[in-house]
Amino acid sequence: MKLGIICTMINGFGRRGFYNTQEIGLGRELVRQGHAVTIYKCVKKEGAGEAERVELGDRLSILYIPVSSFGAHGCLDTAVLDPDMDAALCFADNQIFLPHIHRFCVRHGIKLVPYIGRTHSSSGGVHGFVMNALFHMGTLHWFRRGPVISKIEEVRQELLQLGVKDVTVAPVGLDFSVMKSNFREYDRAQLRRELGLMPEDTVICTVGRMGPEKNPLDLVDIYREVRRQKPCKLLLVGEGIQSDELKARIAACEWAAGIILIDRIPNDQIWKIYAAADYFVNLCRTEIFGMAILEAMYYEVSVAALVAPGPSVTLQDMPGHKLCRDYEDVKNWLLAEHPSREALHESAARTVQRYNWKPCADVFLSIAAGEKQ
Repeated sequence: MKLGIICTMINGFGRRGFYNTQEIGLGRELVRQGHAVTIYKCVKKEGAGEAERVELGDRLSILYIPVSSFGAHGCLDTAVLDPDMDAALCFADNQIFLPHIHRFCVRHGIKLVPYIGRTHSSSGGVHGFVMNALFHMGTLHWFRRGPVISKIEEVRQELLQLGVKDVTVAPVGLDFSVMKSNFREYDRAQLRRELGLMPEDTVICTVGRMGPEKNPLDLVDIYREVRRQKPCKLLLVGEGIQSDELKARIAACEWAAGIILIDRIPNDQIWKIYAAADYFVNLCRTEIFGMAILEAMYYEVSVAALVAPGPSVTLQDMPGHKLCRDYEDVKNWLLAEHPSREALHESAARTVQRYNWKPCADVFLSIAAGEKQ
């Protein structure tokens, strides 16, 4: 079949050049199953930018499309979509401009399948209220018309309560084609030296956007408390709207010499961060899935993550990792004895087995083929 993957979100989701983007991982799985796929990825419009097509391999390409937007909600001009597609999966969430894409697909006989990670705005105040109201007036009505796919069971239950009758859960997955499968063969001591670390260091890391939802400032505070009781280093990778404030917080820390902040790192080098670390910390309380958490588990890094929709699923039955109720739980995990290599290796194997893109691709294809109505 000729398939499309549509992503209208213009926030950090699927940012160009990032390591493990969900739409590309799913696209590769669909191609592996014999289909041709075009990914339509909206990006923030700057000037008179034109759409750019990038070939990702045989029968797989991605079209980066500059769009106007309202917050993280991109307004995609349907003229760029191929009217001859058989079906398209849309990373939907609560995007408010999706109904006009739905109408385009109805006109051209394209089966459009929503893939949903959240049903409400992550913004607070008036903006969040408006976004939620617009979602209920438009996008939700489309969800109610046919089969949809949710990323986790919690979202499925929310959709059922909102009157969506046909919801199947299919988790996101890692794109293993961009993972460093032979990372264990590398000299870990040398990798650490490349990052300014010593072979004997206990290393705590995080990878992601440095914004309020990720709480990077709080991680520096947690590190200070841990460092008073246990020699360790903190490795932060990422940038965002709190980058300047984060640098100031680091400078004011009495253990600043033990904190390394890397704004950006080439995609083909990001594996070294995980391979060099002992712990990965996620302090986001609204994490929908957490691709970096999956990456950390794959690379056998012990994860401490606050209770959130994604980690509450992905850390279940995963030895060597900790789902934390609060910051005190996180601190205690970092101060405790490090999990065994055997436990982390077992969880890595389960991550590969559970969090790949085949389940999502299979559900989408069954809907596209009319097997699931």
